[in-house]
Amino acid sequence: MVKVNRLCWILLITILLPACSGEDDDITVSETQKYYFLESLKLVEQAGRELQDSKLTQKKITLALETMDQGLKLAFQVENDFLDSLDVRLGKNYQRYFVKGVETYRLGIEAGDKGDQQAGLKLLGQWAGFWSAEQTAINAKLHPG
Repeated sequence: MVKVNRLCWILLITILLPACSGEDDDITVSETQKYYFLESLKLVEQAGRELQDSKLTQKKITLALETMDQGLKLAFQVENDFLDSLDVRLGKNYQRYFVKGVETYRLGIEAGDKGDQQAGLKLLGQWAGFWSAEQTAINAKLHPG
């Protein structure tokens, strides 16, 4: 009888452990996505401020573009499902305006194409309009409590 109870406990634990670790995995994925999203915004905004400096040197430009590239790299890691869980329009607008805007602007800088730079800035302006209107509500979901 003791062996049967022990076997039942082992089977029960074996069944429950994956269920418990799945919840932890979801929390980890969510926290990782949250980091990618917020850090991408922060890095790109920081790069934009650095590029607005009236005393730009080539070194400052290079560092700002590296910061922008880091932000864009993180932006590519953000999953639409995560964004859509925060706001049904967030995933689409993030990809369409933020990611595409940074990408277009960055490629315009690289190619020396002012048209692409302006097109990228226009998309980023559209992102800024959406984000400024929805940031408080989205941040409340990102930082509940």
